[in-house]
Amino acid sequence: MRIRIKITLLLAASLLLVMLLFNIVTYFTVVRITTNSQIQLLWNAIQPLMSQTELYHPARWVRTSWLKPFLMPQAMIRIIDKDSVIQTQITTNEKLKEIPAYFSNRSLAKTLNTSEALIVYIQTPIIDDKNVTLGAVQIVRKLDTLEQYLSVLIKVLMLTTMGSVIFALACGMYYAKIILRPIHQLAFVMESNQRNGVFKKLELAPSKHQDELGQLIHTFNSMIGKLEHNFNLQKQFLADASHELKTPLTIIESYADLLRRWGGSNKEVRTEAVEAIHSEATRLRKLTHALLTVANTESGEHMLWEAFVLSELVTTTAVTLQQAFHRELRCELDTALEGVTMSGSPGQIKQLLIILLDNAIKYSQGAVLVTLQPDPRDAQIAVLQVTDRGIGIEPADLPRLFDRFYRVDKARSRSTGGSGLGLSIAYNIVRLHKGTIVIDSKPGEGTRVTVKLPLNAAPPCR
Repeated sequence: MRIRIKITLLLAASLLLVMLLFNIVTYFTVVRITTNSQIQLLWNAIQPLMSQTELYHPARWVRTSWLKPFLMPQAMIRIIDKDSVIQTQITTNEKLKEIPAYFSNRSLAKTLNTSEALIVYIQTPIIDDKNVTLGAVQIVRKLDTLEQYLSVLIKVLMLTTMGSVIFALACGMYYAKIILRPIHQLAFVMESNQRNGVFKKLELAPSKHQDELGQLIHTFNSMIGKLEHNFNLQKQFLADASHELKTPLTIIESYADLLRRWGGSNKEVRTEAVEAIHSEATRLRKLTHALLTVANTESGEHMLWEAFVLSELVTTTAVTLQQAFHRELRCELDTALEGVTMSGSPGQIKQLLIILLDNAIKYSQGAVLVTLQPDPRDAQIAVLQVTDRGIGIEPADLPRLFDRFYRVDKARSRSTGGSGLGLSIAYNIVRLHKGTIVIDSKPGEGTRVTVKLPLNAAPPCR
């Protein structure tokens, strides 16, 4: 069953239920008000009767002439003794005589629902001036007019209910069609995207941005935009990876062919070919390792989340690289972070620091400054900065530094030995640790990388 039909039926059923409840309440309210008014009318009518002297002389009860002035249409006046025996009664409707008589020493009013009509009656005891109870007088009336009114009321309520349900069905179909139109359009666009392999978005009027359907379409468009962006990044990644892998493989193939043809008889050719093959194989291994590292840091796999002292990790890593590259690396660590533990992956944080220091050493000649201090606005965030006085980066290149395989022209080329994946790996490591990374640089003045890392970040969901 289509959702439009479901909405329409639910709306009609809800309205029908409400109308039925309303009709029931209306019906019984009318009956109650009418019967109460009739009972009050009977009480008003019995007052003059109670003042008649014949009523207090049981011997005169057999004569009914004095009761006739008090008899109303479709009514009955009855006098019964204390033994519930009818002493006298007059009526304008013989059916009323079938009502049983029961003596009661207190006044009462009742409503009887018979197959023919509603009947109301009142009864009050007869007490003489000596405070002796002689019997009871009863006035009964059949409400024929009420039955006619109720019959008309039922017909009106039924017609009103049927008309309301039909109107609800028509309005439900119309409004459901209007409300669900964006969903149908959304389903059509999704099917078109799946069938044609495109990333088409759904246009949305500005006035509909605030309702739930507008939020749904906005979320869909945002999702399509992200999917398209990720798809383009994947295509670019595959193209860049193929290009990066193609160069060393081509060189290895060329030198292997040269070695096969001339290497056996020419020692210089053989030596050159072996060195070239070894160099390109080493570069290929590093590139493959970098690609695997990118994949691991993006998915968060193989992360050992534990507590470690960040200041000690920064110090030992800087000392190791200083000895390896024979370059001056100056560390300035705030005493507030000494011995303070950080929750994260120490291996990846060390890799992050190696990437940043390696770039700073490659593209500068002087000392590299490493600082670690708490964030002035939040003591639970550590600020790590790596600053060099090297060649710097053009402003136009800064937004793309974290893209895979992106190299700044001229200075940051293959001659430095980089694959263009280092900063992409660094960005993923910082992201997994719920931190931020920002690069500030001016050509000819140097570069400063600022990393903010929460000390108590939760491990990423897998």
